[in-house]
Order: sequence, then structure tokens, then C-alpha cells
Amino acid sequence: MGFKLFDLSQTMRDAATSYPGNRTGLRVERLPTKNADSQLSRFTLFDPHCGTHLDAPRHFVAAGLDVAELPLAVLPATIVAAEGPRIGPEAFARLGPLHGRAVLVHTGWEIHAGSPAYYRDYPCPTPEAAAWLVGQGIALLGLDTPSADPIAQPLVFPVHETVLGAGVPIVEGLVGLDRLLGLKGPLFFLGLPLKLEGVEGSPIRAAAMVVED
Repeated sequence: MGFKLFDLSQTMRDAATSYPGNRTGLRVERLPTKNADSQLSRFTLFDPHCGTHLDAPRHFVAAGLDVAELPLAVLPATIVAAEGPRIGPEAFARLGPLHGRAVLVHTGWEIHAGSPAYYRDYPCPTPEAAAWLVGQGIALLGLDTPSADPIAQPLVFPVHETVLGAGVPIVEGLVGLDRLLGLKGPLFFLGLPLKLEGVEGSPIRAAAMVVED
């Protein structure tokens, strides 16, 4: 018995954009070195919510865990294909028991990643869906969109507040979830943030592990 790994992470590049799409999330500076064959880089701008990233409860809960305090975990996962613009509880009701599981939502929105359209009119769970998932005891909510809440005026974040308020991390900006649809064998999710004390979010290298006979 073995397992197959699937990379679910966006590639991060210099000048990558970050939520809400009108600002730069990453700046990489190349520093001069005396060795022509060596390279030395530094980040002059690093938005923890850039690319594929994790929101810790601290993002919306003052006393919530930060990314350094989250326990390391490989979570059993359930993937669901859902259509927007708003994703209600009915999209998840057929999934079976979800307690302790990472719920990964595939909408296909990743096709817009890297373009201004990525941050406009993307699908989102409804507040009712968020409350339902928390009631089921999920361990993590993952999405292939830039945020669990729409960009609206005034800015409100009911899904973040409900999910993070229950101590459940949110992963945003996943890619490649379509490759997991229909696969047989137990599925697990891994997405470890940087160990940044007092910080509410972090880019992650997200991966799915499928157990094979």
C-alpha cells in the first residue's frame, strides 16, 4: 500500500497579486553576490494572504489561534464539486459524515487565477452553509477561490466569522481539485503554514494524498 501526492498550490511569483486584487502580495529582490553561480533573494513585500494560503482563527477572533499555534495535522478529506454564485448547505448535505474532516470545495474558479477576474464575482459558501458545516464538526474548509466571502460594500465576512469563530481554519486559493474528483481510495489533505508567531495567515504548500492499494 502506498499513496499518491497531488500539489494543490498556486505558484507564487514576484509581483503576484493579493486580495482584493488591486494590490501586490509579493515582491522578490535579487541581491548581488560575489559568486556568479550563487543566488540570494529576499522578500521586500510578503502578504500572508497571497496565493494558496491559510487563514487561522486569529484572522477574525482576537483570542483565536495564530498560524504558529495551529496543530500539525494530516486530515481526512472530502471533496465536493459545487456551483455558484452562492453555495448553500444543500451542496454539502449528501457528503456523509464530515466530523474531523477537511472539506475541499471545487468550483473551477482557479482558471481565473493570476488575472483580475479572479477577484470578481467568485463563488462563495452562504452564511447558512458555513453554519451547517461548523455544526457538522469539520476540521478545515478549503476553497479554490480567493476568499470564503464575496467582495461586497460594506465589507462583511460572515463565513469567515462563523468558521474561524469555531476555531476552524480556512484555506483559500487552492488549485487542481478537479484531479481528485472521482478518485477511489482514502483522501487526505495537508497544508502547513509557516510558524509565524502572532500572524493570522500564511501561504502554504497544499497537497492531497490519495491512498493506493
